Amino acid sequence: MNFLKKYRRYVVASILLLVGVALLLVQPAQTYMLQQGVTASLEQSKEITREEVAENEERTEDVTFKFEEVEPLSLENIVKYQGQGGRYSMGQVAIPELNMKIPIYKGVSNYVLATGAGTMKENQKMGEGNYALASHNYFGDKTILFSPLVDAKQGMKIYTTDLENIYEYEITSVDIIEPTKVSVIYDQKDKTEITLITCDDLNATNRYCVKGKFVTKYPAKGASQTVLSAFNINWSNVQQ
Repeated sequence: MNFLKKYRRYVVASILLLVGVALLLVQPAQTYMLQQGVTASLEQSKEITREEVAENEERTEDVTFKFEEVEPLSLENIVKYQGQGGRYSMGQVAIPELNMKIPIYKGVSNYVLATGAGTMKENQKMGEGNYALASHNYFGDKTILFSPLVDAKQGMKIYTTDLENIYEYEITSVDIIEPTKVSVIYDQKDKTEITLITCDDLNATNRYCVKGKFVTKYPAKGASQTVLSAFNINWSNVQQ
């Protein structure tokens, strides 16, 4: 009988140990897979051309703007959504002072938000109205996706490009808002701005809302090397 009790204790202890080890490995595995996906996504967008962006602007298949259906980042979801369709490149967004540069895709599907930033409204255009983007805040690595936004400050420059022009914005506010405050992405009369949205904690209790005022736009051809280097783009495809 004592032998059986000891055996059960050993079995239970072994199971708990295995579970503990598995839990310890989940975070590194999740971070690694997410890093690989984001890096591959950025490398693919490096070779995007203006012609491809123009075509993607007209695409609608497999595109969703239902932000309420976005699921939290998890190892299961990263695996599940990897390689799904409906990811159409619209250019890139960059904040040099945060060393942030990621692709912009159309819509806010789970696949889009796990590999870049997604446009939150149909038919929105850079440099017009309120250009709203969303992506994940990944707490396992502050360099991934929109995670750097937790360090955003007023006065920092935000750049976007559609491979024809570069659009410059300046951060005016960084706020924590409730998920129900969707009005922050609405267009405001006579106001041109950008809005970047990401979660503030693992449970997506609230949202970081980074807003920037439109400063100017200029052709990508002939832009300064300082501005061009803010993006991960092969500009020779554009400046030919």
